Amino acid sequence: MNRILIIGGGASGMAAAISAAQANPSAQITILDGLDRIGKKILATGNGRCNLTNAQIAPGHYHTQNTARLNELLADMPAERPLTFFRELGLYCTEEDRGRIYPYSRQASMVLDVLRLALRRYHIQIQQNCTVRSLSVDKKVFTAQTESGKTFCADAVILAAGGRAAPKQGTNGTSYPLALQMGHRYARLYPCLVPLRCGQQTSMLKQLKGIRVICRATLFDDKQKLTEELGEVQLTDYGLSGIPALQLSCWMNKPIQEQAYTVRLDLFPDWQHNELRSILQQRVKQYPTDKIEDNLLGLINKKLLFAALETLHLTPIDRPSSSLKRQDIDALVSLLKGWDFPITGVQTWDHAQVTGGGVFLNEIDNRFRSVKQPGLFLAGEVLDIAGDCGGYNLHWAWCSGITAGEAAAEYIAHE
Repeated sequence: MNRILIIGGGASGMAAAISAAQANPSAQITILDGLDRIGKKILATGNGRCNLTNAQIAPGHYHTQNTARLNELLADMPAERPLTFFRELGLYCTEEDRGRIYPYSRQASMVLDVLRLALRRYHIQIQQNCTVRSLSVDKKVFTAQTESGKTFCADAVILAAGGRAAPKQGTNGTSYPLALQMGHRYARLYPCLVPLRCGQQTSMLKQLKGIRVICRATLFDDKQKLTEELGEVQLTDYGLSGIPALQLSCWMNKPIQEQAYTVRLDLFPDWQHNELRSILQQRVKQYPTDKIEDNLLGLINKKLLFAALETLHLTPIDRPSSSLKRQDIDALVSLLKGWDFPITGVQTWDHAQVTGGGVFLNEIDNRFRSVKQPGLFLAGEVLDIAGDCGGYNLHWAWCSGITAGEAAAEYIAHE
């Protein structure tokens, strides 16, 4: 009774394997992974630098249907926990802005190299190109059947096969049918940290493609404010991207067909309406014979300014500034301080960084043990939790994997 099978060789799966080996050196640990190389998704994190955790871990940076349960779990996940884990493996880290923590080398490949070295040191077996299609248990023995027909048996199983985001990196949602086979249920899955589509404004957006603007982006749900983000939004030919837009996507947990979402951009977040209005009025008064398009230069990107004028039908823009009426300036101020972009959808799972939804958090205990099936543990993205940009998702992956690995090692030692 010393066999542990880990389904999934991503961040949580590798952390689980290593912590299980550390807690129970006699355990026979095997990782089953669907790709030809484990940990591939790690290489893409943090723009290749691997933002592996954050010094400011807090429930407010996560999204789930069960916030009370999340609070309980995060209480045992301080930022220092994954740092201690990696320090013991020989990886040192450093903190940058907004609490983001990176390996000192700023190389995601270094994080993966350290993990793979630890797997070798602890003689953990790795089966690659090995996708599990069914999982069953009989008399406390688990049997995993792969799509190639191979069978693996174990005394404990850690389900850490990820979610549906970024399927090209190996996470294609196979973990959820396995969880169902073990008696679990899961919340609706939806793409998170994914760009937003604004199909109704396609023609205008094509002209603005590639423009980046520091602004405040506010998400509304049928006119009710859900949340807001401040930062650099990138305009694309299909909609909105950039970190603020990606963050907002985590709040869009209802199908677009059922819920109307709108993003409102404040292009002058540092100025109040009256301040911006005063500036525009003064410029018109000072240079009344200037063309409108020339008079307003220097405020924001030229193409964005022209699009705003066209949207308000303040054309032609080569007419004298003195032709702008008071209500025209008021309308321009209102638009620049609150430009609405109706959301018609999000980009595909290929463009998502993480999965929203998943196995309900009340179906695991504080050691990530399944409350449905003894000997089964769940870790990482398969659970109903999605984090913001900034290392929060990897933090969850490491900590849930470490805890599940330790608990699985303890389980087989007492059976």
